[in-house]
Amino acid sequence: MTRNLKALGLALVAAFAMTAVMASGAQALKVTVGSSPAWLTGKQVGEHRFTVHNNGPTLECATADFTATALKNGEEQVTVVPTYDNCKATIGLETLTATVTMNDCDYLFHGGTEVTSTTFDGVEVDLKCPVGKVVEVHIYKKAPHEPINELCTLTVAEQNNLKENQFHNEADGTSNDVTLTTEVTVNITRHGSLLCGKASNGALYEGVTTITAFEDKGGTISNGTVSGLVEGNQTSLTISK
Repeated sequence: MTRNLKALGLALVAAFAMTAVMASGAQALKVTVGSSPAWLTGKQVGEHRFTVHNNGPTLECATADFTATALKNGEEQVTVVPTYDNCKATIGLETLTATVTMNDCDYLFHGGTEVTSTTFDGVEVDLKCPVGKVVEVHIYKKAPHEPINELCTLTVAEQNNLKENQFHNEADGTSNDVTLTTEVTVNITRHGSLLCGKASNGALYEGVTTITAFEDKGGTISNGTVSGLVEGNQTSLTISK
């Protein structure tokens, strides 16, 4: 009995030690800006792509812009308001026009682990929406963009802890930017034509974004809407632990 108790005690010690090691590796991202507070703005590199699983549509937008709340040094979460425009959906060999309506939903980045002095990996993102709201992707058979011409709608409801996202600090004496690489899978619901995939499905969102910080000279973000944004001079930006 004593021998068994000793063995159990050693096993528990080992388990607690492993838990401590795992906890020490779980770090939260931290934002450092040269001028605090600062606005962050993001521009896509190439086109962001939204690919519905099981042979569903692929969506690309010529414009994908992102604005972050006025951040202060040391903040561990970044709320980002996205805007998508000039979008097209490909179904088979056919290319159709599409729109993305965020309905005041936005992205909240958090967590992650610093893997090198310049790279922060495993960052999670939450899709946050007001009560009763979802992101809507409308795909149209033809112009104008009216309900009668709509082929289908894909909706994305609020979801949390989506991975993988990576921040990479580009500061090298001439650049103060951070590159965000996103590759996350979300759950979606299809309304309308079967050509747009299964009723309940998944979709892969992937893209690269360059994020730049500017002095905060005015403006607010409320309910996913940016108002009166005034940017001053560009300032330094670093993501670290």
